[in-house]
Amino acid sequence: MYFKTKGVVLISILLIVLLLSSVAVLFGNKYLLSLKRAQYIEFQSLSFNSFRNIESLSKKLINKELRFNSSKLSKNNPIINNEFTFNINNAEIIGRIRDASNCFNINSIVNVNNGNYVENTKTVNAFRRLMEFLDVESNITEEMVDQIIDWIDKDSNPRTYGLEDYYYSGPLHTPREYSGMRLLVSIDELKGIPAFKEVSWSIFKDNFCALPLGTNLSLNINTLSESDSYLLTAMYPNIDLKDAEYIIDNIPMEGFENNDNLQRAFPDLDFSISNGVVKFTSNLFELTTIIKFNDYSASSKSIIVYGSDRNGYIISRIYNGI
Repeated sequence: MYFKTKGVVLISILLIVLLLSSVAVLFGNKYLLSLKRAQYIEFQSLSFNSFRNIESLSKKLINKELRFNSSKLSKNNPIINNEFTFNINNAEIIGRIRDASNCFNINSIVNVNNGNYVENTKTVNAFRRLMEFLDVESNITEEMVDQIIDWIDKDSNPRTYGLEDYYYSGPLHTPREYSGMRLLVSIDELKGIPAFKEVSWSIFKDNFCALPLGTNLSLNINTLSESDSYLLTAMYPNIDLKDAEYIIDNIPMEGFENNDNLQRAFPDLDFSISNGVVKFTSNLFELTTIIKFNDYSASSKSIIVYGSDRNGYIISRIYNGI
C-alpha cells in the first residue's frame, strides 16, 4: 500500500513539473516576442527620426553648395561624390546624395494649357526617338504616347490610339477605375496602361522617372553616366548613339560651364536642335539613406528640390523595411 502511494505522489510531482515547464516555455516565448516587438518599435522610431534628420542635413548641404555655385553641378562636386555615415546608439546610418535630374520624366510628355494637360511636342519627339533606339515598334510607341496623354489629361476625348474612362471603367478592365486626370506620382502607374504592358518593363525602370516638376524634359549634361547615352541621343536629334557615348566618355570631371564650352569641346557635333532643356547644373536630388541596427535594416529614398527661393524641399519620400 505504501509503495502504491509513493508511486502516485511521484507521478503527481512529475506532472506538476511538466505543467510548470510548459507554463515556463509559454511565458518564455511570450517574453521573447515582447522583447522583439519592443526592439522593433525602438528600431522603427530610431529609423523615422534618423531619416528625417538626414533629410534635414542633406538640405543644408545642398543649400550651402548651390547658394553660391548654382550655375554648375559636375561629377566632382562633393555633395554627390561623398557619402556620410553616423553611428547613433549602435545604429549604423549611411546617406548618399545623387543628381536626380538625369532621367526621362514621363510627366514632361504634357504641358499645361488653360487648365488642361496637352501634348508636349518636343518631349513626344524625344520619346519616339528613345523608343526607336530601344527597338520598340512604332505602332506600340504611338499607342503609348496617346494612352499616357489620355490618362493624364482632364478631358474625355480619346486620342487616335488613346483610351479614356469608357475603357478603364468598363467590364473588360479589372479593377474598374477612372483615368488619372493628373500627373503621375510613380512610374509604376504605367503598368496599368495597356500599351506599356507590350514593352519590357526594364526599359521604363532603367530610363524613366515621374517627377512632379516642370513641363519640359531636361538633363544635366555634366553628371551623365554611360547608362544615359540613350537619353542624350533622344534629347539631341542630330546626334546618334555612337556620338552620345563619345560625349559622355569625354565629359570632364569639372564639367562644362555653358553651351559654348560644350560646342568647343565637340566642334564636329551639332547641338543646335534639342528636344528639351540641356542644363549644366541641377535642382533635383535623390537622397538614399540606409540604417542598420542589430538584426534590423531599413532604407529610405527622398527627392529634394532646390527651389528658386534658395531653399531645399522634400517633394517625395519612400520608406522600406519599417
